[in-house]
Amino acid sequence: MKEDSEIAKLYRRKEQQRKARAKRPVSEKLAIASRLRDVQEKLAPARAANKAKRAQDEIEIRIKTA
Repeated sequence: MKEDSEIAKLYRRKEQQRKARAKRPVSEKLAIASRLRDVQEKLAPARAANKAKRAQDEIEIRIKTA
């Protein structure tokens, strides 16, 4: 029963957060999106380097047969 009440509290809190986000002005939402794009652009070279590094590594897959 305790888990059910904790889950219900979690859902209520999530719903309150969703409603608060929905009430934000469009200009604020656009500013947040712009900042996220800037962060993604800054991280793009590091992400590309990591992807290339992973692509160079040979992946060994072990299969158990008994």
